[in-house]
Amino acid sequence: MGLAIILFVVYFGAMLAIGPIAAKRMKKRDSSDFILAGRAVPMWLVVGGIVATLINSATLLGYGGSGYSLGISGYFASLGFLVILMWSGYWFIPRLRRANITTIPELFEKFFGWPHRVVAVILVVCRDLGVTAGSAIGMAVVFKTVFDIPLDVALLITLGVTLAFTVLGGMWAVMITDTIQAAMILIGTTLMIPLGIAYIGGWDAFVNLIPDTHTNVLNAGMSQTVGWIISGALTCAGYQTMLQRGLSAESDEVAKKSFFYGGITAIVWYMVPFITGILALVIFPDILPSDAFLQMTTLFGSFGSIIFAIIIVASCISTLSSTILTTASNISLDIYKRLINPNATDRQILNVTKVSVVVVAIIGTLIGRSIPYILELLLTGGRIMAASLAPVLLAIVFWKASRTAYYSSIIAMILGAITTIYGIILGNSAASSGEGGVVFVWALDPVLMGLPVTLLVLIIGTFIENRYKANKALNEDIALGE
Repeated sequence: MGLAIILFVVYFGAMLAIGPIAAKRMKKRDSSDFILAGRAVPMWLVVGGIVATLINSATLLGYGGSGYSLGISGYFASLGFLVILMWSGYWFIPRLRRANITTIPELFEKFFGWPHRVVAVILVVCRDLGVTAGSAIGMAVVFKTVFDIPLDVALLITLGVTLAFTVLGGMWAVMITDTIQAAMILIGTTLMIPLGIAYIGGWDAFVNLIPDTHTNVLNAGMSQTVGWIISGALTCAGYQTMLQRGLSAESDEVAKKSFFYGGITAIVWYMVPFITGILALVIFPDILPSDAFLQMTTLFGSFGSIIFAIIIVASCISTLSSTILTTASNISLDIYKRLINPNATDRQILNVTKVSVVVVAIIGTLIGRSIPYILELLLTGGRIMAASLAPVLLAIVFWKASRTAYYSSIIAMILGAITTIYGIILGNSAASSGEGGVVFVWALDPVLMGLPVTLLVLIIGTFIENRYKANKALNEDIALGE
């Protein structure tokens, strides 16, 4: 216990010290500095921020549990996301940077107006609150396990540290702590695999003990595999927390290289939690899937288990600090400044953002306390956003005709979201992966229900609206004798 206290105090102390240090890098000390680090972040910090944001409690505990129950097939839940991540750095982020936006909903208003911005805020927050909830509860569970304290006390401590450096240093603090924690996570978790294999007796012994189901890439079924790939790809396209990494970069070239290097790193590393989960199945065949990663940490003595516990907490804190800052920017810019106080000064916006950071963290924590499926917290909000907002966002960036489809765009987002939510509720009772599970396996992934609705309404509606406008313009010309 004494060793654990010392190591966590050192780790938390380092994170807290970064807050005021990062604050000194905010040259203007305005809302742009706080939310996007003045759009001046160098490549090494952007890469670190991308990698750390990709790895959280859902990644380690969730994907570890998925590897335990489903095997390597669960990797597809991340593959689509990572491929689009690299693509977005080259073709998507530069366009968003040229639009000079801070939040994704802001782009919707540029083309359509405030109603679209409001709908976009709701859908963006769906994703980020899910990630916030999963990260908050994940780090608290680990902290609770290490120190044998009540969950709410663990939440109070871990949230307090996260909020302290985030409120003090904004995006600069988030990016610096993310980069430090990314290095810790990548090295520490990767080492767990050879150590686990050595514990079993070597590679051959490990391979011989793996069930055939867990090496089958379609073990979760073709429908679920396709659903995971599509959902991941579209979630990435609309994932504001990740997109703001690109908006924070000091140049387009830095953003492109950062997303490429971050994506390549993640594609390779994302096999780690699934292999770790399979290792846990071989070594601990009778535990709950949700305990797989934590149980593996017990193999390496008291010092090793504490180090791995810190790594898990670090993965959660890095993602949590990012998502609460992102959602706070939605509250201050898309809601407060746009709808409540259009004449707000920059100081007022900055103060509202800081207060919102705390409020978002509390709300996310309350959501996390009410839902036991760690990975599903991340995927549920992602599905809603992926099936509704993301297709429309991609359309207005890459399809000019859709930029004039005022009614079709907003109806498509609303109907797509409603259909996806209906699919989640309808399939909920039969979708659980079992006791101690971390993810649902669907007969038909809800994103495959909502996405076709969004696309049909958007595509057909866009052609109808543009045809109507063309006919109206023609009739007006005729009426004027032109």
